[in-house]
Amino acid sequence: MNRPMPLPARLRLRSALLALALAATPAFAAPQLPDFVYQGRLQENGAPADGHFDLSFALYDAPSGGNQVGVAIDEIDYPVDDGVFSISLGFPGAFTGTQLYLQVSVEGIPMLPRQPVATTPVAQFTLSGTTGPAGGDLAGTYPNPSIAFGAVTNGKLAAGSVTGSKIFDGAVTASKIATGAVGSDEIANGAVGTSQIASDSVTRGKIAGGYSNGAIAITVSAHDCNDYNISVPGTQAGDIPIFVTQAGATMPGGMIVTALNAPSAGTVKLRACNTTGATLSSGDVPVYVITLR
Repeated sequence: MNRPMPLPARLRLRSALLALALAATPAFAAPQLPDFVYQGRLQENGAPADGHFDLSFALYDAPSGGNQVGVAIDEIDYPVDDGVFSISLGFPGAFTGTQLYLQVSVEGIPMLPRQPVATTPVAQFTLSGTTGPAGGDLAGTYPNPSIAFGAVTNGKLAAGSVTGSKIFDGAVTASKIATGAVGSDEIANGAVGTSQIASDSVTRGKIAGGYSNGAIAITVSAHDCNDYNISVPGTQAGDIPIFVTQAGATMPGGMIVTALNAPSAGTVKLRACNTTGATLSSGDVPVYVITLR
């Protein structure tokens, strides 16, 4: 006690406290806080009290008698200004959903009746111990609901949140791949083998190299060979050349024409040999010359 008064006066004050009136209003803080604020107005001999008083706060399970719940909170020499005081109280683990009553004592004297405490603290218990059926995007029941089927839509997924480890083997089928979504960058090296290529699906347009569609005229003396450089657009040096006659066209009997190599860009070297004892002339023969890179 820090009140500047002689001992007898202090004793008279204690005696007078038996008739003190305590007008109090529980003013609770936000539900997420474990404490609540108790505000009181203390009168001494009919006038607002001033000074420091020993205050004690305890919870009980009944409005009178009953059992104390938890540990009492004692505030020694607590300041009271013009009869008003405010204090934050916390009773860890005391609120389990049942009705409790707060008993306030001043200088060791209980101020009766006890005050019911059921608003914020009990509401805190309700929030932390929710039970019953779930709804909305949740299925099942509280306290352990699950995510409802179909509740996780595209709009609820953050960009980049679905990685390879989140996708089951075999879950991505052809119907789930958008047209044009898979480009060459998405195909791993060596991933496309012979078994992955459909019959007759590889056309000339899919093969890198040169191509010429025209006619050639060749004359070769008996038992001789001649080399010819012909123009084949798209050819690069080192390409593998292929020479064939077009449908219905043939070279003279005894004349053999072979594609040797691609010595430079746009050029293919042919070798024509005459295996007969007479000079052979092919005339204009339609042919294809293709190179592979």
